[in-house]
Amino acid sequence: MRHLDRTTIPTPACITGLIERRAYSDLTGAEKSEIRGSLLNLQGNRCAYCERRTGDERDEGHIEHFRKQAEHDDLTSTWENMYWSCLDLKTCGKHKDNCSKISGPKAKFNPDDLIDPGVDDPDQFLLFVDDGTVVSRPGLDTDSQRRAEETLRVFRLADSAYLRQQRADALRPYKAAVKFLITQGGEILAQYLQTERAHIEQAPFSTAIRHYFEGLL
Repeated sequence: MRHLDRTTIPTPACITGLIERRAYSDLTGAEKSEIRGSLLNLQGNRCAYCERRTGDERDEGHIEHFRKQAEHDDLTSTWENMYWSCLDLKTCGKHKDNCSKISGPKAKFNPDDLIDPGVDDPDQFLLFVDDGTVVSRPGLDTDSQRRAEETLRVFRLADSAYLRQQRADALRPYKAAVKFLITQGGEILAQYLQTERAHIEQAPFSTAIRHYFEGLL
């Protein structure tokens, strides 16, 4: 999960300046396609939560409402409440929307307790480790610790073996390069890290790669 700056792209015209708020279900297919395109542009064709690469067709992901439509009908066509999420039923938006139990991994949650990537900086809450795991950052205050743990639970970012493996696989070539460059001297390694940091931002699982680099600097 990484911060998404909505100011970098225009709000979709179909929901800009609406005099009367329309429900998401009332939007046309073309309007939803416009929203999808804007979200894909904002997110670099990656899931807002797990950062895996997705396609740009409507059946290769879904427009996800951070605050559920059924519980927040006044926000269904609000730009700030929409993200593009993968279709994995066991993680991310799909898993969030199935959190309706009394207790356990799928217990109900307060959306205010979640890290909102369009509002918050996930770097302040989460630490991605070079083995593919993700944990709460050490030293968080009680409120931030709760939000980090709830985010990991609700989107299942930490418990998914698939995501752990995908992040580890994404890191593997960088770790191999670093292992070699360490033998070539610190200056060469520093140049590599600086150059690659500029290239990874559009890569799947870029936060895990960036945190690995930051741990070496």
